[in-house]
Amino acid sequence: MDAYIMHCLNHVFRTRDLVMKNDAKVSKRQETDNNEILADDNFLDHGFTRPKVLIILPIASIALRVVKRLIQLTPSAHKVNVEHMDRFSREFGTEEDHDNEDEKEIPPGDHDYGNVKPHKSTKPGDFQVLFGGNSKDDFMVGIKFTKRSIKLYSDFYTSDMIVASSVGLLKKIDEAKVNKEKDVDYLSSIEVLIVDHADVITMQNWNFLKSVVEQLNHIPSKQHGTDVMRIRQWYLDGYASFYRQTILLSYYSTPDINSLFNKNCNNYHGKVKLVHEHKGVLPKVVLQVRQIYQRFDADSIEHFDDARFEYFTTKVFPKIKDSIEGGIMIFISSYLEYVRVRNFLKSQSASFCLLHEYAEQSDISRARVQFFEGKRKIMLYTERSHFYHRYKIRGIQNLIIYSLPERKEFYPEVVNMIDGSHDMACTVLFSHFDLLRHGYLQLNKETINHEMWCGGSSPHPLTMRLGVRSPPMGMEHISWPAVYLLRESSRSERD
Repeated sequence: MDAYIMHCLNHVFRTRDLVMKNDAKVSKRQETDNNEILADDNFLDHGFTRPKVLIILPIASIALRVVKRLIQLTPSAHKVNVEHMDRFSREFGTEEDHDNEDEKEIPPGDHDYGNVKPHKSTKPGDFQVLFGGNSKDDFMVGIKFTKRSIKLYSDFYTSDMIVASSVGLLKKIDEAKVNKEKDVDYLSSIEVLIVDHADVITMQNWNFLKSVVEQLNHIPSKQHGTDVMRIRQWYLDGYASFYRQTILLSYYSTPDINSLFNKNCNNYHGKVKLVHEHKGVLPKVVLQVRQIYQRFDADSIEHFDDARFEYFTTKVFPKIKDSIEGGIMIFISSYLEYVRVRNFLKSQSASFCLLHEYAEQSDISRARVQFFEGKRKIMLYTERSHFYHRYKIRGIQNLIIYSLPERKEFYPEVVNMIDGSHDMACTVLFSHFDLLRHGYLQLNKETINHEMWCGGSSPHPLTMRLGVRSPPMGMEHISWPAVYLLRESSRSERD
């Protein structure tokens, strides 16, 4: 966190210093030769609007830590007064002070939790850090730096920096589309974009973030008091997106994050991607459970979902359709996949219950009781539901992971929920298109060619069942390439 905050502060203050120096030169030269000023490219130091930094965060509790840390790292001469801090603390919640705020970032599954004080909860540590504070996901705050003060909740057009969620930004964008008197032109001149905890945003709605990024660096619809004679040429030419630095921070990689990185990060200096090698999570499976990995064949990424569904309906479901014992949980990563499997089970008149992120609490409680008592043989459980609640499901005898979870710590958490018995089993469906999720399971060539053992002093084997196939002038300080960092590597980042 500290690295990108200092990077943003450095950019804001260097940009402001350049503008102030040029203001002084302009004021001095206006007394002599105005035409010389207008023709001098050295004075092109403006964008269409003032905001230069946009930090996108998933929830308010993280925004609270970021803004408080930003204030701490601001040079003392520029923070003699912090306006509206009481309002900010009230709206974004309060938190206990710790010696090292940077250690309070959401910890990955196999790391300790730094200075985060334990809560009296059975929930995992990352859940407590993420949802222990204000979990509001709709917020937007402008921050303005003056010579001696920091102003929170400043008007967006007079702000140097904007801290917001993708939900809050998209609401403003949609309002501008409906009401022509409103606009989001303050997004037209963003030069540094930070997307922190991108993995958490994928659990919300990734399309919101994608829509926001696509809205950046457009030519504004109105003139907002900027001296047009000092606007940089690439803004006027519509090339601002090629000069924007984008930094994506995530604990793991997903196809959505990769797509945003590849398609929407177009800095002319190029791109840098740092990936941390995952530690396997299989040793965290403490139960003596047989884990069977069944690989299905898919001809292309376009037919990937169809191939998975066909394999489930033809190879897996017939074996569990007439189960007498029940206790079968089907874990599904995607909500769209969940809807498809749910509709299939309905068509087969299967005995099942549902546990998903949109369910009412009364329906959730009823489903858990029915599953535990055996009144429903099958339970469908989504990854997002587990992300937001971390339920401890009782009565699982047979776990089927229809699609591997995106968050690596979820795999051992779900497998360890299987109730102890003599015939426990976990079946995982996967293909070579699941490459990004193979990392934390270490499903590589070595794994396939050697039998692995998991759990307990008398472990059961993990079995692989294979399918059919095996800068221009004035921009020297801001024209950096896009950067994509997995969180475990972020502390080694250099500006």
